Amino acid sequence: MLETKRLLLRNFDPLDAADVLEYTSQKQVAKDAGFMPCETLMQALFFGKMLQSKKHFVIELKEQQKVIGNIGLYEVSPHQAGLVFEVGYVLNQNYWHKGYMTEALRALSQLAQKKGAVGLEARVAKRNQASIKLLERCGFRVVEKYVVNEWFVVKENRSQLLFYKQL
Repeated sequence: MLETKRLLLRNFDPLDAADVLEYTSQKQVAKDAGFMPCETLMQALFFGKMLQSKKHFVIELKEQQKVIGNIGLYEVSPHQAGLVFEVGYVLNQNYWHKGYMTEALRALSQLAQKKGAVGLEARVAKRNQASIKLLERCGFRVVEKYVVNEWFVVKENRSQLLFYKQL
């Protein structure tokens, strides 16, 4: 568990399913993150259990004891610079533009550094300006532009940017 001024980054608990459903059912959130929106509590529970297996944290707003998103680190295959993690995140749109994801991303950056990482990567759809601005605010810079040609990636998310931040 990680704690910031306003947030707890912790493991998913099945009791979080209703909060997870709230943000995973939001069409814009799902589209930006590249997943199909959840429609039922069971789907949200399954989504939450996937978070656990992928070493994600739910983002809990401490004051309200409400889960408002998730964030996680994935180890990137061997990198010439040393240990590098990729970061992924999703946030309930009712909590956008309040600095919560900036706070969570900074906490995760510190965790990655403690684990010996030399850098962080993040991939984002070129059209997702809010996420691009977040990454830039947190010290990430674009290192590559590319097109994803997999059938499961929606058309508007195929043009992507790879960001990198040296720790």
